[in-house]
Amino acid sequence: MKRTVTGIGTFILIFIAVCAQGQSSSPTPPPELKKLDLWVGNWALSGTAKDAPEGPEYKVHWHLHEHWILNGFFMQVDQTWRGNGQEQRGLEILSYDAGKKSYSDSGFGSDGSTWSLTATFKNETMIESGETKGPGGEITKCHMTWVFSKHGMGLFGTEICEKNGVRWNAVDVRGTKSMVKP
Repeated sequence: MKRTVTGIGTFILIFIAVCAQGQSSSPTPPPELKKLDLWVGNWALSGTAKDAPEGPEYKVHWHLHEHWILNGFFMQVDQTWRGNGQEQRGLEILSYDAGKKSYSDSGFGSDGSTWSLTATFKNETMIESGETKGPGGEITKCHMTWVFSKHGMGLFGTEICEKNGVRWNAVDVRGTKSMVKP
């Protein structure tokens, strides 16, 4: 009997040790997300915008607040766009899909618009491409090129869009960053 109890006890200890070693530590964000660190902070952008090929060009002021959320797996972008006599608010979530090896950006506007983009990086340049669905359901394809300064505290962005086969320069902005205090 003593031998059986010792055998069961040994089995339980080995089982516990194997289970403890088999448990992984807390997951960590993929290293590719570090490329998005350039965005962390508060950005003040200004320039010009044009909502449609036949629409008027107007001055725009665009404020972005970007920070990591959910243990650093996602970046949240809270934004305010002021131009053409309106103020729009937006929320974006940036992420990295390790399986597809791609960056994605999902956005939601206070006017009911949504957007879905993928991004690529080359040195200090980030290029986003995708579609925006307007509040009425119309689809616009856009390609935004962001170029960061060497020190990462300035950038300019240019967006080319296409709707119904017509292309136009939709956004041309420049801006600076101030850091978010921890």
